Amino acid sequence: MFPVKVERVSTRCESVDKLLNGGIEKGIITNFYGGSGTGKTNVCIQIAATVAENGGKVIYIDTEGGFSPERFEQVASEKALENLLLRDPVDFEEQEEAIDSLADVVESENVELVIVDSAVSLYRLQVNGENASEINQRLSRQLSELSKIARTHEIPVVITNQVYTSFDDDELELVGRDVPKYWSKALLQLSEKSDGTRKIKVAKHRSIPEGRSTQFDITNDGLETPENKGLF
Repeated sequence: MFPVKVERVSTRCESVDKLLNGGIEKGIITNFYGGSGTGKTNVCIQIAATVAENGGKVIYIDTEGGFSPERFEQVASEKALENLLLRDPVDFEEQEEAIDSLADVVESENVELVIVDSAVSLYRLQVNGENASEINQRLSRQLSELSKIARTHEIPVVITNQVYTSFDDDELELVGRDVPKYWSKALLQLSEKSDGTRKIKVAKHRSIPEGRSTQFDITNDGLETPENKGLF
């Protein structure tokens, strides 16, 4: 059998696309994770704008109230906003319902991209020591459904993940720990440098070496490649 060519969606940021060999892979979950202010929502908006600007339908599940139509229109046309199907669950149960109904909507609307920003913020509010196992199972089921949608319809699914500092080794750990790590076939860590430039590093990927990284700026026009900054 001949190898299947991997299709990707451009981020419209040269440095990020170069890092990712052309953009976000179709058919898998790509997880952007990092602390507050590292650019997770801006990345989501730019990817959504790219697909919507080209006429593709996008489902955007906004669990943190971070989506801004004004910001979207800074990086895409007003008409592109019509291709965005926004969902804004306010608790973990509503997030569950939104994801449970996704498959039918993706099919009926011919959706080309699904975004969940963030996949774990409402989970984080719900989970505690007494029900951690049950809530983890529910989160895993949601991510399993997202993965199935990505594979079945050969579209990219983008999620974002919050982080915390592990007391054991003083390193960043994903909220949800092994659950999002398992279902996300691309894990991309975002961080902010002292000059305001953002760094994106490959933590896990099917075809890109771990540790490979690049930088980008967040401007009024979206994500842009800083001058004289390449892969490292």
